Amino acid sequence: MVNKISAEEFYNNFAPNYDDVLKDPKCNAQHVHEAAKIFHQYNYHQGSVLDIGCGTGFLSQLLQGDFEYTGIDISANMLEYATTRGYKTIHKLIETALPEIDTQSYDFVFCLSSLHCVEDAQTAIEHLDRIARQAIFISIDEATEEYIENFAVRVDDHSKITIKNAIEDYWITGWTSPTTGIPIQTRMIYIEQNN
Repeated sequence: MVNKISAEEFYNNFAPNYDDVLKDPKCNAQHVHEAAKIFHQYNYHQGSVLDIGCGTGFLSQLLQGDFEYTGIDISANMLEYATTRGYKTIHKLIETALPEIDTQSYDFVFCLSSLHCVEDAQTAIEHLDRIARQAIFISIDEATEEYIENFAVRVDDHSKITIKNAIEDYWITGWTSPTTGIPIQTRMIYIEQNN
């Protein structure tokens, strides 16, 4: 088992290389491309986007249309990059930030490969449901025992959580961990809001 460091420290250190890793064929970051594919399949072209665990704001490079982005992340260094992509930013833990966001305040909510860093994923998903006006896009990574033991940050496996009202809910080979080399299976979920 590796010595764990804080998510903030890990992602602050990772920030300068994050985009390159996402583009690297060895990482094979299919989850972000799959989320964009689902998004475009439903013909969304404009609106406000809340990007939870936004990293460098890479999502904005994949969505085609007229969108206003707000990103939540624990890493100030990641958020600096997101700001250069036009993001408004919230520098907080996901668990702290979500309860403070107004009900139905964003058209679209994305939470891609971030829930494994949240202890209470069920409550986080309830907040996503409360915040989104039109649709929610979630990718939940299967954190295997090997990954939990070898990844530098403490993570939880929420991959078996029950998601109600999902229109899309299927598994893909999401990505390969750049630090452990472990392939990660990812559950892709799309929920339309009936507000």
